[in-house]
Amino acid sequence: MKTTLLHRGPFTLRNVNAAEFKGISIDSRNIPEAHIFCALKGEHTDGHRFVSKALKNGAVAALVNKGYVKYAAVDEALIIVENTYQGLVDMASLYVKELSMPILAITGSVGKTSTRRLISHILRTKMTVAETPKNFNNHIGLPISILQMSGNEDIAVLEMGTSAIGEIRDLCKIVAPDFGMITSIAHAHIGGFGSIDNVQKAKYELFDAVKPEGMLFINNDDPRISNYPQDERKHITYGLENPADIRMNIHDIDKNACYRLSIDNMKIQLKSSGKGAALNAVAAYAFTLTMGMDSKKIISAIESYEPSTGRGKMEVWNGITLIDDTYNANPFSVKNAINALCAMKSERNKVMVLGDMLEMGVEARSSHESIGIAAAEAGISHLFCIGRDSQFTVSTAKKRGLAFAEHFETKIELAESLFFAIKPGDIVLFKGSRGVAVEEVISLIKDM
Repeated sequence: MKTTLLHRGPFTLRNVNAAEFKGISIDSRNIPEAHIFCALKGEHTDGHRFVSKALKNGAVAALVNKGYVKYAAVDEALIIVENTYQGLVDMASLYVKELSMPILAITGSVGKTSTRRLISHILRTKMTVAETPKNFNNHIGLPISILQMSGNEDIAVLEMGTSAIGEIRDLCKIVAPDFGMITSIAHAHIGGFGSIDNVQKAKYELFDAVKPEGMLFINNDDPRISNYPQDERKHITYGLENPADIRMNIHDIDKNACYRLSIDNMKIQLKSSGKGAALNAVAAYAFTLTMGMDSKKIISAIESYEPSTGRGKMEVWNGITLIDDTYNANPFSVKNAINALCAMKSERNKVMVLGDMLEMGVEARSSHESIGIAAAEAGISHLFCIGRDSQFTVSTAKKRGLAFAEHFETKIELAESLFFAIKPGDIVLFKGSRGVAVEEVISLIKDM
């Protein structure tokens, strides 16, 4: 089915046979079986430099700009277009039109990836699922995700990320979803938006794009989401605190700050800590129940789900509980993580290692200061920070009475200080934006 796309789209084929291709790759070093190499031109490198290497590494063809052809070897299998990115989008857009499966699109300032993974985990107990791989949720990742689908799946669960107004709207031009879900609207990537109101506008682009006969899943605990205007499409509301179509009650919280929820006299014990994980569970329950799944089977699947590395995964090392929540960070998610740490029962100290929250723009200083306040008020005993703006977290925390708060220039210095400060019984939370790679500190202390 995918090969026929190349004969119907704006593509000129050279030495391309009729064999079926399975997907698109942009990494010339690692070409999966039956994949096309897409030679994208970026700010720092041009994929056309690696076409020959990609073909030698097993690519069935290369998607290239027409300017490349005069430099190509005569036997190279090429799909020639005016612009490779637009060619990638055209290919994905054509393929979507051939798919008969329903599509759920998920976005949110916090929780979109965890909710997407949980929903897919539940659905797979009953059906085949096409899911966004890793974090392929941007203008390049989405079309690649679509073209990796076999076309035989029962449902697709796609994640859409954004750092500016208009990006989700453009993604939805490639694929108009049947179902839309916004997990949260908060101060994330605020540097690209300028204001929280613009974040809201950007997230609303997903709801705006859901088909007229489609369905919206509304987090009623987030006023910026619940304020989305009612229209002819069906709205399913969910939450923990406010009245909703699907509402779970908080039954209790265990020693690891994992919530125990209840709905319709059924209990749900989560393995992921924090209130955010509880809200993700309600969202997943609401969607999968609407898809006709049995409530008891949904609950069983939720209870079996464990967080992945970097997303709140816990381990005990030398009697110390380490929480790896390093995948990303913004003020909303960091404060949620602090609240979860505060709720955990500990024999000794609660410690936090924080890396900068990136892309905060004009709110960089105030956002980091607010985390210093939250850390001091939560009763954290030790605060270790790294990054340019987290110095403001440290200074604010000290002013608010946190006795041990220190900023470090390097991760090795931080790790050395942390290693000698923590003892069995302590709980250590690691949190920071992806670009800071705070998880490296975990590896450093383990190697000491």
